[in-house]
Amino acid sequence: QFFKMGIAMFFIEMRGSTIREAKSRSFELITPSKTFSFVAESEREKREWMEALQEAIAEMLYDYEVAEKIWSNKANKHCADCWAQSPDWASINLCVVICKQCAGQHRSLGSNISKVQSLKLDTSVWSNEIVQLFIVLGNDRANRFWAARLPASEAITPESGAEQRREFITRKYREGRYRLPHPHYGTQEEVLQALCSAVAGPALLKTILQFFSSSEAALASDPAAGEAAPGADLCPRAQDPGPEGVYNEITQPVTHCGYLYRATAPPKLPGARKSKEDFQRTWCSLERALLFFETEKCPEPLGHIDSGDLLSLGVNRAHQALTSPGPTERFRFTLELFLTGEKVQQLGTDGPETLQAWASAIGKWFTPMSCHCLLGYEFQRVGQLRYKCMLNPERWQRAFFILQKSHLFICPAEEDGAEDSINLRRLQELSLVPPTDTPEKKELLVLVEMGRTFYLQGLSRADSAAWYSDIQASAGGRGNALRDQQLSRADIPIIVDSCIAFITQYGLRHEGIYRKNGAKSRIKVLMEEFRRDARNVKLRISDNFIEDVTDVLKRFFRELEDPIFTLELHPQWKEAAEISSKPQRLERYKELIHRLPRLNHKTLAALIGHLYRVQKCADLNQMSTKNLSLLFAPSLFQTDGKGEHEVKVMEDLIDNYVSIFNIDEDQVSQMDLENSLITTWKDTQLSQAGDLIIEVYLEQKVSDCCVTLKVSPTMTAEELTNQVLEMRNVPASLDIWLTFEALENGELERPLHPKEKVLEQALQWCKLPEPSSAYLLVRKVPIGKGSCLFTGAKRETPKCGLLKCREEPPKLLGSKFQERYFVIQDRRLLLLKEKRSAKPEREWPLDAAKVYMGIRKKLKPPAQWGFTLTLDKQQLYLVCSGQAELWDWTTSILKAQHDDLRPVVLRRRSSSDLAKQKFGTMPLVPLHGDSTDATMLSANQTLRRLHTRRTLSMFFPMKVHQDSLEEQQEKEADADPVYEEVGNFPELAALDLGQGLLAELAAVPPVDRSKKPSPFPEEPPGTALRSSLPASPAQRVTGPSVTKAVKRSLQPPSPISDKLMQELSSVILRKSDGQPPGPGQPPGSPGSAHWTAGAGLSSPWTSPTRPRAPAGSGLQHPGASPEN
Repeated sequence: QFFKMGIAMFFIEMRGSTIREAKSRSFELITPSKTFSFVAESEREKREWMEALQEAIAEMLYDYEVAEKIWSNKANKHCADCWAQSPDWASINLCVVICKQCAGQHRSLGSNISKVQSLKLDTSVWSNEIVQLFIVLGNDRANRFWAARLPASEAITPESGAEQRREFITRKYREGRYRLPHPHYGTQEEVLQALCSAVAGPALLKTILQFFSSSEAALASDPAAGEAAPGADLCPRAQDPGPEGVYNEITQPVTHCGYLYRATAPPKLPGARKSKEDFQRTWCSLERALLFFETEKCPEPLGHIDSGDLLSLGVNRAHQALTSPGPTERFRFTLELFLTGEKVQQLGTDGPETLQAWASAIGKWFTPMSCHCLLGYEFQRVGQLRYKCMLNPERWQRAFFILQKSHLFICPAEEDGAEDSINLRRLQELSLVPPTDTPEKKELLVLVEMGRTFYLQGLSRADSAAWYSDIQASAGGRGNALRDQQLSRADIPIIVDSCIAFITQYGLRHEGIYRKNGAKSRIKVLMEEFRRDARNVKLRISDNFIEDVTDVLKRFFRELEDPIFTLELHPQWKEAAEISSKPQRLERYKELIHRLPRLNHKTLAALIGHLYRVQKCADLNQMSTKNLSLLFAPSLFQTDGKGEHEVKVMEDLIDNYVSIFNIDEDQVSQMDLENSLITTWKDTQLSQAGDLIIEVYLEQKVSDCCVTLKVSPTMTAEELTNQVLEMRNVPASLDIWLTFEALENGELERPLHPKEKVLEQALQWCKLPEPSSAYLLVRKVPIGKGSCLFTGAKRETPKCGLLKCREEPPKLLGSKFQERYFVIQDRRLLLLKEKRSAKPEREWPLDAAKVYMGIRKKLKPPAQWGFTLTLDKQQLYLVCSGQAELWDWTTSILKAQHDDLRPVVLRRRSSSDLAKQKFGTMPLVPLHGDSTDATMLSANQTLRRLHTRRTLSMFFPMKVHQDSLEEQQEKEADADPVYEEVGNFPELAALDLGQGLLAELAAVPPVDRSKKPSPFPEEPPGTALRSSLPASPAQRVTGPSVTKAVKRSLQPPSPISDKLMQELSSVILRKSDGQPPGPGQPPGSPGSAHWTAGAGLSSPWTSPTRPRAPAGSGLQHPGASPEN
């Protein structure tokens, strides 16, 4: 019904899209944003739809300017070979306009016979002279030469098949059966000599026209020419030049010669400059080979380079003049010739003009004619590369590549290749794959541009390194012009896209956003990183401050060469702001926006949309439209804060963003929904201490098993587990409880290492397509499966074994599950060809990897015991033989990732935790005496003051940053630890309970609690305990804020220290002797068997039900349960 009414249900932007064939009657339309799957009713209809969509995609890339000019000659509106209408291809060197079907057959002749170019796509090839030649000549006059003796019976039509076309075109152009002898040149040598003179002379166009005009005169004087017998040749067979004949002579570059400075030794590094002594003045002559002579008159060359040995040519220009002359000044302009056999020849020139002349001549000397039009301009590199693209992802092809400013042009060397170009500023990815990760064991350069992927491979190591270096330099940002910036997938500068995304995610609630300034030193560093390579800058809330990012965004617009609103239109913007009628004023704004360059238009729309989103949260961030306009108008118009009209323009654009930029209701609703999710984050609340209140489920995701608790930035998974179990009153047992991060509603579960920060993992859920599908789950695990996570013991041998593996995106392993041998070694996952292999086929670093138990069902794993390993840019799906092996691999990966973790002894706490001296269920005890002591109180106050300025900004920065000197002082103060965490199970494995510490303590008599401890004991039992433990950072570091506290370690211990040591001694001695709890002590008292001390001892399966210790003891009970 909608189709009959002519109403579209969906609009798909075809720019940058591709078509991919699928199984049966289906096919896919891949756009930069989405992939659409279609199913046709029949194979024939499928082919028709695919061809129609291909035509639509190509139509978006067409430029009809050249075609319409050439079609102005009516003879060019029909194919020169089959007479098909509207031909849109041409053979440059044969001077004929042809149709698409004939163009394919022309390519089969080879580029040495016919140079085929498109009238619509290859517009850069068509210089004014070539277009003029085709207009003046036309197909009719060209055919009077090429088809002067063509019998009517051998002519082809638009309906002719491919085989018939190929035979006809071969006879017509390769064999020259239908050509007419030239009246002025009787032999082939005379024709070649005339053509070479024409190429070398300034009047090439005139000579070509005269050449064809003479053919017309000869045709007119020979009325029987059209009835000549088939096979009549232009010249006798004995004089046929063969492959080196007229076609190659026409495309032969002009011979070039002159003095150059030749490097006597190859450079150590590509692009490295040499001093004057490293070069020798040499006479160079470019003919069929590049010859080097000692002088111009020497008959014998010193050396030569054949065109077949040249892989690529690099051009090095000095863009900045040297301040003082030196030995390298003369050779700032050099050529680098990369040859086979890993050889590099470096040539120096006197200036930029000589450099360009030689670069153009050498480039045309060893490349096909399709490259020549581009080599007349400045370029950085030209040469051959192997490549694969999406059109034929399984097949390596060869092509000549030309790097020109920020564009990489592809000129295929093979007949069926397609010419293309890559805008390096629009790359989403530019990466170098090491040889160990490729089947060919060669480096691979990956370029991803707007949904298209290209794989490039050099023909030698030196050549590959030079190409990568030059492409990386061209793909980087350069200058302050908007057109020179690296672009994101949304076609706006990456620096703008990244800053907007970061501020949207973390700054909408930030009070005074864009009004508060960041630190100038950090802003400068971040700005330089974006300028150098914005693609590799990753903004993270743990590394970057919101104020710094907002200042970088404003500074970027302020430093543009031409303002985003453009200087040319600035007066008209001011005039528009003076229009009193609002509808007319907004309409004028629309007109001016449409007059902006496309990049300015899209960038402005993205920025105004972001500011519109910010002012929608004005109740949280206190930034109204007026405030934002006052802050951004000076940067966007570059008016230095002067001008009311500019502020008025900004106010109107922000308030009327929806109507001015034609934003539909669905987009506005989506924006409101995103704002709500970001600011409320699924009903979680932001506490004043920088913590988040999160829902955690026990055993299963049901409402009855839900626990809501506050998670601070420093809370670990072990602490969260203990607190949840305590809140749910779970009794003690020999089981181990772990916290799992569940994704996709439980389809994937990741066990968190006990020392992982929970909040860091939870904050990353905002990046998921469906954040609501993620949650935290505390689950019981049998001792044999998870106990190794709580010990410091390491495996004697690396974890290894056979696993069935699949990877995405598929590279070496393919898209099916294959059984391969894997090893975990040195924080890396290694893939071996076989068990005894010494060198791995592939390796993946495990530092930033995440291991999830489970595999998505849609991937159809061969068994249920699988896990997913999420890496930086790919995912591995590994299937085990059973549940025990699954747990073994999972825990081995977690242990490999955290093998450098030691028992946590000291950790900073938030101010609220300091007041309670308790974090989660982990008791905290003072390091040096009672917390009410003057020195200890001073340290606590210092920590609270630092927390106010530093800890809050770790995840939610809401402060004005001070200068770097003050920050350095803060870092020194931060080195002062105040509290010690009680309960570190890894220490248990390191202690021999039969000797050492317990042996020393066994000799100490039981403490008589009836006696008051002496303030100056001769040798308290705690002395042995303290001496056996490693020195804490507090005992090693002396800071200005804790000088007195450190000196206190030399003074007699306080009463609370004595009491602590006595409690420890009595408990451990009773445990060694098997004594029951003393009289009057409840099972949960410090004398109980499961009690753990502040010396770093704990149990991995301690129950979270932790009754309070007796008042005044300074200790709490982390391990025992009432049943004990």
